[in-house]
Amino acid sequence: MLDKFFDDKRELLDNLTQIFMRDVIVQYMEHLIKNNIEFTFGILDIDNFKNINDSYGHLVGDEVLKVVSLSMLKICKNRGVVGRYGGDEFIYVFPKITDYDDVWHVAFDILKSVSKITFENHEEIVLSYTLGLSRFPLNGKTVDDLFELADKALYRGKMKGRNCFIIYLPEKHANIDLKGKRDTINSPLYIHNKIYEFLHGANDLDKSLQNVINYIGSYLMIDHMCIETKDKLKYEYVHPISSKKSGFLKLGYDLIRNTMTNSGIIFENTVLLSKNKKTDKLMMTLEAQSIYSEVLCEIRVKNDVYGYLRCDMVSMDTGRIWQQEDLVTLHLLAIVIGLVMEAKGE
Repeated sequence: MLDKFFDDKRELLDNLTQIFMRDVIVQYMEHLIKNNIEFTFGILDIDNFKNINDSYGHLVGDEVLKVVSLSMLKICKNRGVVGRYGGDEFIYVFPKITDYDDVWHVAFDILKSVSKITFENHEEIVLSYTLGLSRFPLNGKTVDDLFELADKALYRGKMKGRNCFIIYLPEKHANIDLKGKRDTINSPLYIHNKIYEFLHGANDLDKSLQNVINYIGSYLMIDHMCIETKDKLKYEYVHPISSKKSGFLKLGYDLIRNTMTNSGIIFENTVLLSKNKKTDKLMMTLEAQSIYSEVLCEIRVKNDVYGYLRCDMVSMDTGRIWQQEDLVTLHLLAIVIGLVMEAKGE
């Protein structure tokens, strides 16, 4: 079925990558839908690809796209088809593969394979990818539906920290709102203004702090967010689609303090791979709570450490790659919380 459909389309390739153009993949999806053949659709994005163009130039960026495309062709052989959506985004169709476990293994194979790509003249370039997937007819009945739902899954993966794949599940992802978020997802100014709105002139500090932590936790899709003090966890927020809803315990104020860097921030993308002599005990404590990615930011009040802004991710599959804008936002929030508390005489 796959070969027969593409027999008269072998020349409809993207000029740069030599894989099928977007329109061909869309036609193939319409063909499968018309014939009621189940399939999985995916959108894959190269994480932070703009940094490659900015650092090395567009010629190197083009070479990266060519190498990645060739690798994807090899991965998809005999299982499905890949095309270029545009820029650094690719789209997949895997006919007759819709069982969740089967889709999971296909997506895992894709990320595992493309993550091994190296570049002979630029060995320092290391790529990661985010993949969102939806299924016909389980999730959507039209091409537009499947694009939108895969896009929601992709967005969830981006906000989760990239370097992962997300299979669309309505009970987890239906309420994700894509409207307007593309303009703000990479804008620290937007979220910094929201922090200011919540805390400027706050009369009820406890309510304002809870609101800002709820907002930031939701916006950045952090599984669990709170302030850990010497005595307890305060202002806790658990994301509605977190796979862990409870059981978040103190890490230990002294343990965090003894591990903290001079900059007042600790972050780990993959706890299981990050153990060393200094952080070993903290990493084991995180692992015991099924926390696999972490950010801790020092909160100072009147020159004393009041506590730590704590952000936990519980996905074991890949961890979370904390983006620079995430860390800047969280560090700034910790500083602002300390200043507000000091001004209020806390």
